[in-house]
Amino acid sequence: MWLEQLLHPESVNGGFFAVLLRGPVTAEEVRTACAAVCAGHPQLRSLVVADGPAVRMAVHPVEAVLRFARVPLAAGPGQERAAARRWYRAERTGPWDLTGAAPIAFWLLEHGPGRCTLVVGVHHIAFDGRSKFVFARQFLAALRRLREGAAPAPDGPHPLPVHPPVDAELAQVLEYWLNADLPGLPGLSLPRDDLRTAQGAAPVHPTARFDLPAETGARLRALTRESGASLFTGLLAGVAARLHEYGNERFVLGIPVDTSLPGTREHIGLQVNVVPCLVEVPPGVTFRQLISVCRDALEVVRRFRRVPFSWVLRELRQRYGVDVTQGAFDRIGVSYPAVTTDLGDVPGVETEWDFFAPNSTRSFELILQLRREGEAVYGRLDFSTAVLSPAAADSLVAGYTRLLTEATARPDLPLTALMESHLTAPAAGDQACGAVGGPVEDFRPTREMAALSRTDGALRLELRDPVLGPLGSCAWHADDPLGLWLTHPAPGLRFRVTTTEGRALPRGVPGVLGHSGDPRPGRFRAWIDDRDRVRLLGTVERTYDWVGRRVESFEAVSALAALPGVRHVALDLGRPTPSGGPPRPRVDLTLAPGAPTDPRAWRRLLRRSWPAGWPAPTEIVLHGPDPAGDMA
Repeated sequence: MWLEQLLHPESVNGGFFAVLLRGPVTAEEVRTACAAVCAGHPQLRSLVVADGPAVRMAVHPVEAVLRFARVPLAAGPGQERAAARRWYRAERTGPWDLTGAAPIAFWLLEHGPGRCTLVVGVHHIAFDGRSKFVFARQFLAALRRLREGAAPAPDGPHPLPVHPPVDAELAQVLEYWLNADLPGLPGLSLPRDDLRTAQGAAPVHPTARFDLPAETGARLRALTRESGASLFTGLLAGVAARLHEYGNERFVLGIPVDTSLPGTREHIGLQVNVVPCLVEVPPGVTFRQLISVCRDALEVVRRFRRVPFSWVLRELRQRYGVDVTQGAFDRIGVSYPAVTTDLGDVPGVETEWDFFAPNSTRSFELILQLRREGEAVYGRLDFSTAVLSPAAADSLVAGYTRLLTEATARPDLPLTALMESHLTAPAAGDQACGAVGGPVEDFRPTREMAALSRTDGALRLELRDPVLGPLGSCAWHADDPLGLWLTHPAPGLRFRVTTTEGRALPRGVPGVLGHSGDPRPGRFRAWIDDRDRVRLLGTVERTYDWVGRRVESFEAVSALAALPGVRHVALDLGRPTPSGGPPRPRVDLTLAPGAPTDPRAWRRLLRRSWPAGWPAPTEIVLHGPDPAGDMA
């Protein structure tokens, strides 16, 4: 991890928490208590040092590396927490250079007489979720001793923990995943507001906190007790049910898990691992049955919790050629840390801790943060904007609460009977003029087509499903090159989107296009947005899954065809090799007159436009007025 952070200093990999202090506490007392905690934990006062090809941690005295600043920040009573969160995310979130700054920093935000908030920013290399509570206990103990007139002796020093070898468990976890058909793991279906492929890293945003209704929590506790499962298992079953509602039947959830030992419970940092957990939802499953399914799936967490997640990724890639770093294992995480409430106190000082602050890092594309305090259960979703829009994220968590409420009330009813169907939608029409006919499946969104569209008003493309018959026609517009809208539906048809087996999907989730007059799924994939518009995604045969990612061939073709100088695109995404290796996509480009013909330049352009997470084209062939030949 240290080497990775040194190689990628631009990455943001940290989080923060805070405590509001009310009472006659001085800034010097707070600073001294922070220094006392750091004195007991060498990693909190360490810097990364590069010694040739080697990388090591250099431990420094506290005063040489301690970062503590006082910041005036006006905030009215009751507004301090929100103000501290806004301040940190606006002022402090950014790359953390571990070669020049220790992995912890403190800011004392002074709101007014007798009110201040200590914000603790911590790089994840030295901290984890459980360590927040360790820090809180030790900080309060040091502050209490100071106010009693005693020296705040450090709790420690705590040496870096040494864990027993995990070679046997590593071999077992590799065997487990090699037998799980990772290359054939389907891409995750999620609600989308549009179908443009996001490229590269994207910011992490939190939804608002949601609280599980008290009666829902009570029913869930009773159900899990009857099934011999934990409450977390029941909450995880709710996640699986919500994903199943989107059409997912086989997927991986990442579970952060505490790996501390009795001798390291008071050690800050480096004590949480991530264990990927495969969940398979059987057809016709009830929620009671799904709790048992998730209980059995979580057995891998107990068995493999000590095996470092990074080792699993490395060994799968280097020894077996299965790269899951942008696919199966980084999509959805479910976090459920123990929330400690007995932290101690400081006479004369009221403390209000904020441990539920949003993270700055993107360890998963989506991570559902779940907490339990007493009988109350609450949470939020931290999401990457490359995967979900804020509206879609809010819809996901609202549906999670709704589905848990309905499923716990009727746990023996099949899940599909509980789910809102959103079965049909009228296709919004617009009138086209000067149409040019042709079948949708032969369409390529080239720049010449765009020019024709601007001249003649629209391109009319007929949609005839080989199973369902005529469905209507599409008017493609040059200002929307990434999709075809079904603008002229056949009279009387109301459309729906389903799984390949015919199960209805909610709005905003891509699936197989059908209509209410015929129960059979068709051969075209589509997406119905929240305005009831139908967008086509090509045929079912041109959709490909690879290690948890899904690529619609039309989406890839659209992105490539929009490049300047491209007249026509032909794409063969390929299939996984017989040995389970990645597919070998081939792209044929017909170039317009005057377009550049340098193969290396085209390879760079195509890879920047290629859908994220899919194996890059291994064969690129140029055709045109001055063909450059095979670029493979």
